[in-house]
Amino acid sequence: MTVLDRPETAALPRRFRIREIAGTRFLVGRAVTGACAVVGAFVLLFFALYGTADPARALLPQDATDADIEAVTREYGFDQPIWVQFVKFVGSIVTGDLPDSFRYGENPFALALDHLGASLLLGAVALTLGALVGGLIGYLSATGHSWWRRKGLLAFAIGAHALPTFFLAVVLVYVFAVVLKVLPTNGFSSPAGLVLPVVVLATSVVPEIARVVRTSVLGLVDADHVRAARARGVGSRRIALRHVVGNALAPAVNLLGVQAGYLLGGAVVVESAFGWPGLGQLSVNSLQNRDYPLVIACVLVLAVGFVIANFLADVLSALLEPRITA
Repeated sequence: MTVLDRPETAALPRRFRIREIAGTRFLVGRAVTGACAVVGAFVLLFFALYGTADPARALLPQDATDADIEAVTREYGFDQPIWVQFVKFVGSIVTGDLPDSFRYGENPFALALDHLGASLLLGAVALTLGALVGGLIGYLSATGHSWWRRKGLLAFAIGAHALPTFFLAVVLVYVFAVVLKVLPTNGFSSPAGLVLPVVVLATSVVPEIARVVRTSVLGLVDADHVRAARARGVGSRRIALRHVVGNALAPAVNLLGVQAGYLLGGAVVVESAFGWPGLGQLSVNSLQNRDYPLVIACVLVLAVGFVIANFLADVLSALLEPRITA
């Protein structure tokens, strides 16, 4: 039964039925795109880790003997054709039957998910702060009359974002933890431990959101419906909130989905710099320890998280602005 054949849909006017079909196709298309992205991550990860000339040697210490290499080759099937190895690789991921972590001796997916909560907390707070500050800067730069409001705020945000992440982290630690001694240097012993890593992560969100909001607001302040609202005597605050800011949210929300995925990946440097017990630091440690089952689990969790964040942002953008589903 198609969408048009459903009784509750058939009673709707044709324009609403077309909108429902467009919305369904939009969501299905986004879901298919996300699935393809995850499959692409599988393929890239496989050839990065297992498609080398001698993956068994990469899994073992440098002083491993030929007997050790031969045993690992047989155990993991590295002597089989590449397509057989790929099928087994995908099967082990789908079933969650990866080898235990070399370092921790536990299921790597369980370890990755245990550390995911700390990364989600850090990313959510940084994304919220970056969205609020970036949206405010974008709105002020679009509606301001002074040079500081039109250019200065945005220039400052872009300048902070231009600094290397690790350098900014070191500077903030030195100023607020070493000199002023008002914030902890690393870890999550108290809520104050969130402040510095959140600020560093948020600096990558602020300028992107500010530019998008500024462009959207500039295109809306002189739009026909805004001028009509002014002519009807609608208050300036209501016009700003309902007709300008409300219509500028959709592109900003769509960008937030992309930024959320990037924050999960970009948190690797920040978590390492601040000793944050999240997925980023776990990924770095697993690479340093050649713990490839754990590397696979961390990368795949990050990839799936990126896809889910983008999908949710697309859905929310479609709810805020139905025309994007057409």
